Amino acid sequence: MNKQLVEKLLEILLQGDSEATPSSDKEMIGDYVIVRCRDAGVHAGTLKSYEGREVVLKNSRRLWFWKCANNKHSLSGVAAEGITGNSKITDVVTTVVLPEACEILSTSRESQRSIEDAEVYTAS
Repeated sequence: MNKQLVEKLLEILLQGDSEATPSSDKEMIGDYVIVRCRDAGVHAGTLKSYEGREVVLKNSRRLWFWKCANNKHSLSGVAAEGITGNSKITDVVTTVVLPEACEILSTSRESQRSIEDAEVYTAS
């Protein structure tokens, strides 16, 4: 391989590392999101921060059992379409730290409203 080409590739790679985005400039900070966790289930709230697999949400609600609106069936559908009244959603928690997040989904306004407006599930 050409020595100049190798040097140019190394230069590009090193520049990429030095231009890494600081965590305060991460996408979705301040947005309403849905987070799937390894051990803690599914939560929705305003994304305060994330680093690696740790996610912090403000004004979070746990989606203990969710049924997607418009006959969709995945969590991606919930993020796009929202939930139905058959879902089981908990009270709002001011702040929650989720140490084992495996997915952060942006939500539509419709989805956010359906989760925020959902009645608090109580066992009968």
